[in-house]
Amino acid sequence: MKPKEITKAPKTDFTLDKLPHNGRILLYGSGDAGLSVLNKIRDRRPDIKVVCFLDSFDNGAVAGLRKVKLDDLPSLNIQYDFILITSAWWRDIVTKLEMAGISDYGVASLGLWHKYVYTHGDMIQAQDDIKAAKALLNTDKDKTIFQFLVDGRCEGSSLVNLDAINSQIVDYPRIRNTVFSHLTEQYLDFIQRDTIKTILHAGVFDGMDCLKFLGFFPGIEAIHGFEPWGNSNISRETLKLIEQSGKVHIHPMGLWHSRDILPMTGHGACATLRSDAPLNPKTKTIHTISIDEFVMMHRIKRVDYICLDIEGAEAQALVGAKKTITEHRPNLAVSIYHKKEDIFRLPLLLNNMLKDYIFHIGHYCHFLNETILYAIPVEQRE
Repeated sequence: MKPKEITKAPKTDFTLDKLPHNGRILLYGSGDAGLSVLNKIRDRRPDIKVVCFLDSFDNGAVAGLRKVKLDDLPSLNIQYDFILITSAWWRDIVTKLEMAGISDYGVASLGLWHKYVYTHGDMIQAQDDIKAAKALLNTDKDKTIFQFLVDGRCEGSSLVNLDAINSQIVDYPRIRNTVFSHLTEQYLDFIQRDTIKTILHAGVFDGMDCLKFLGFFPGIEAIHGFEPWGNSNISRETLKLIEQSGKVHIHPMGLWHSRDILPMTGHGACATLRSDAPLNPKTKTIHTISIDEFVMMHRIKRVDYICLDIEGAEAQALVGAKKTITEHRPNLAVSIYHKKEDIFRLPLLLNNMLKDYIFHIGHYCHFLNETILYAIPVEQRE
């Protein structure tokens, strides 16, 4: 049974220091947000015992902990002191808890669980890496974009509506025409158009970017597209155009740092290949390969452009491409928004791998996603 004497707490913006000392906590939300909060509790509040996860829909297990459906909670005699909500759907969850007669809960601070948002403490902790990543960027315009996106990720920022499920940039039309005004086309800005013949494109999904590449690069000879779902999300019309080109080859596999078989979680364009992702809903396991091994196996003599938009697996794919990048010196376009830390971690990772490259950044959406890091060899700079 739940104890009667409970430490009262604010309903929202609940930080770890407000959790009861030596408390027994249930985390409501078992996705990436819940796992993020679980790891922070284990790291920063070892006195806290996370008893289990709560879920609105089903039972199961996540990260070695039991997952309990809320409707089943009263019958299970689970001892706990507090429920911490860790989900973007917290309003719906609050309603469910109130209807169930449960009042001792708190909504975790955005910076603890949000895909993009940092607490002030986390921002301070990352400030050296953020400063180093910003210094790598080539122009003042690049630095302005980077600083805007960093400031927008800070909890309490007025630049972004963080209260929305998908964080929206405030007054986006004005920002688009000022901060982002020099940008034209995602994956194509800054890339040296006339030098590109062979492309490695990870994250094909519906094939539309393959058509974009075919139309943009006049000397294109081959596009090797990597998509775990193969052609299944490509429309009949798009597939026909791709096949008619004779230049696009879709490989039904994922890119990683090595050859492996890994779980793919989620669905559609948001399907995620990550060894640390929650295994539910587990949709399938897929074969992976590294870029270095793929290039060697297919005897590709020259790679001119690598484009990575693979839902959080970018760092692993880059590690598996070190030899190819070093020897071929391709242009690169890398998504740096799928994980909270990618906006500074991936520029630093690439800088450690590359020699004599220049870096640009582009942002292409009224949300905080669709941020691309471009890396161009200095010998190809305009």
